[in-house]
Order: sequence, then structure tokens, then C-alpha cells
Amino acid sequence: MAEKRNITRLIFSISSLVDLGQEVTSAKSFNERMKTALYVVTGMFSVPKAALLVYNSNQQRLKLLTHKGLKDTTWGNIHVKAKHIKSFSKNEPYSLSKIKTNFLYNPNTEALEKFHTKTFIPLFAKDEFVGAICLGKRLSRPSYLRSEKNVLKVVANQIAITLHNSSLFRRLTNKVNENKKLYENMRHIYNDTIKAFAAAIDAKDVYTKNHSFRVAKYAVAIAGELGWKEKDVEAIYVAGLLHDIGKITIDRGVINKGEDLSVSELSEIKRHPQISYDILSKINFPWKDLVHFVKHHHERIDGRGYPDSLQGEELSDGVKILAIADAFDAMTTDRPYRKKLSLTEALHEVKKCLGTQFDRRISNVFFRVLQKEIKGETKEAQILPHLDKGFNPTVITSLLETITAELSA
Repeated sequence: MAEKRNITRLIFSISSLVDLGQEVTSAKSFNERMKTALYVVTGMFSVPKAALLVYNSNQQRLKLLTHKGLKDTTWGNIHVKAKHIKSFSKNEPYSLSKIKTNFLYNPNTEALEKFHTKTFIPLFAKDEFVGAICLGKRLSRPSYLRSEKNVLKVVANQIAITLHNSSLFRRLTNKVNENKKLYENMRHIYNDTIKAFAAAIDAKDVYTKNHSFRVAKYAVAIAGELGWKEKDVEAIYVAGLLHDIGKITIDRGVINKGEDLSVSELSEIKRHPQISYDILSKINFPWKDLVHFVKHHHERIDGRGYPDSLQGEELSDGVKILAIADAFDAMTTDRPYRKKLSLTEALHEVKKCLGTQFDRRISNVFFRVLQKEIKGETKEAQILPHLDKGFNPTVITSLLETITAELSA
């Protein structure tokens, strides 16, 4: 008979442990899981009143996490010092009489009584004290059999691991958030520094104020329409800001001279992409292609560009994007050698140079972006805000539709 009871008790304990395991690993919220876990435990041992507490090491106290059957929860804290923790055996149930001999009892008598504590179980995971379970009086026998204490220890270990994992996740989340804020701050500083460089580059040429910023914006619009990943879009943006950094080393008089450049002066101007590359390649950027975008932004599809006379498929999409963004801004702003073109004239010029200076596919994407911006179909316009507003939207839209239709045919 006794053997049959033991088998029945064992089956019940195993079944309850399975239930507990399912609860602590379920998709419910953490508090829900812990409440249900405590209810499983109290059901296993016929305990109508119980409390689960989590340890706050900074405050050196156990704080009430969840409970069963308690009316007064205002006594939600139990003060626990290092000497108390050292005196505990890990996940070992303590009877009330044993607790009274521990340093823990006297400063916390009132709280332990409010929790109706008859059994106290300190919870440890990986040698770290993480919480405690206070169990009230049992409805069956008051004491626990050795087999029941063993089950309680398994239960305590399972709940302790869950509390520990939750604490680790919370700390990790806080650390991630802190690092994210730090990263964002560093990123802002980084971007501000790059923008300052871009402003310094543009200041070299009286005709190109904000040129680098506009080129960066145009390039971002095209890359975004192509479906580039965020990191790659960021690379083309920074490349746009820094593509003319090599001009810093070129004499201001040569840059602002205009059309009447000598052969040697023209040669000096044409050196700026290589100089830009030489400067930027010494910086450990997080974007591997950035320096190549910068170096080749004056290359052409027909191979007549510089510095390396690359052509066709030798040019990456990033280079093709930067090439048209740079040239389009040059067309639509005043330069020493000519007045700016109207938007209609600039679009015709781009169309005329398809397959020679500009890539057809990338140019088509550029036309499509501009078309969407004029129609108000983009979340944020990147090109339109930087153009003169004196154009007729209907005329430009019609022109763009004609061009894109021809390119798509």
C-alpha cells in the first residue's frame, strides 16, 4: 500500500515538474509565467499561501514578484545581506525553525509573518542568489518528506534559472540600449565631422556651396529607389559628402578659374579623384566600397573618364550613381565656365549622354525618382528641394514620362 502511494506521489511529482517546465518556457509574459509556476508549486504541495520574491543586489533586498492567497502585500521586501546569502545552502528548503536560527529572521520577522512563511527556499542559479520562495502552511502534513524536499529542490532550481535568465536578458537589454545610445551619439558626431569636411571642401570653390551635400542627397535617393540596404545607402551618402575632398590640395585660383584652364591646370583638376582616394583610403571606414565610389566618380561608361579610364561593367552601381548625381548638380548650378542649365535643359543633357557618360539603367532610376518626387509619391523628397522652383511640373513630368518610356522600351 505504502509502495503504491509512493509511486502515485512520484508520478504526480514528475507530472507537476513537466507542467512547471512548460510554464517557465512558455511564450507568456515573464510575470504571467512566474505566477503560474508558483501556482504549480503550491498545487504540488497543497500550500494555499505563498510568495515568489526576486533579489535586487543593489538594494540588498528581496522584492515581491508574485504571490498566491496573500491579502496584505504591502510587506513586499525582505532585507538580505551578504552574510545571510553565505549562510544559505543553494535551493535548499528551510523550515521556519531553521530560519529563526539564521541572521535573516530577526530584521525581517514582520515581513516573513505577513507572507505566512513556514518554509523558505533561497534560489540560486550559477552561484548567484536570485530570489526566494516563501511557502505557507500545508493543508496536508506540516513537514516535508525527504523525497518532497528533493522535488522542492528541483523546482527551486528550475525557477531560479528562469529568474536568472530574465535578469541577464534585462541587463543585456539595458546594455544594448546604452550601447545603442552611445553608438547613435558617436554616429551623430561622426556625421557632423564628415559634414564639416564637406563644407570645407565646398568652401574652396565659390560656385559649389553645398555641392557635396546635394550630391550626397541625390545619390541616396537613387540608391534607395534601387532597394539598397541601409548600410550601403549610408556608404553612398558619405561618399557623396567626401567625393571632392582631394580639391583641398588644389590651388583655389585654379579651381575658380573657369574655362580658360591651361593643359597643366586641367591636369591638376583631374587629379582630385585620385587625391581623394589617397586621403580616404588611409581611414578605416566601415564601408569597404566608399573609397572606390569616390575615386571613380568621374569615370564614364564609354571609358573616356578619369583617373583610370574604366568603362561599362567595370564601373560599380555606386560609381554610376555618384557620377550622375555629381554631374546633374553641376548642370543645375552656376559654374565659373557657364550659367546653370534649366531643369528641362539638364534632363535633355543627361538623356543625350546616356550610354556615353551615364549608365542607362541608373539614369532611368534617377528620372523615376525625380518623377515620383514631383508627383508627391515619396516619403521624403531628396532632389526636388534643391532645385529652382521656377519649372513647370506638368512639362517636366511629361518629359520624364517620355524619357522613361523610351528607356524602358
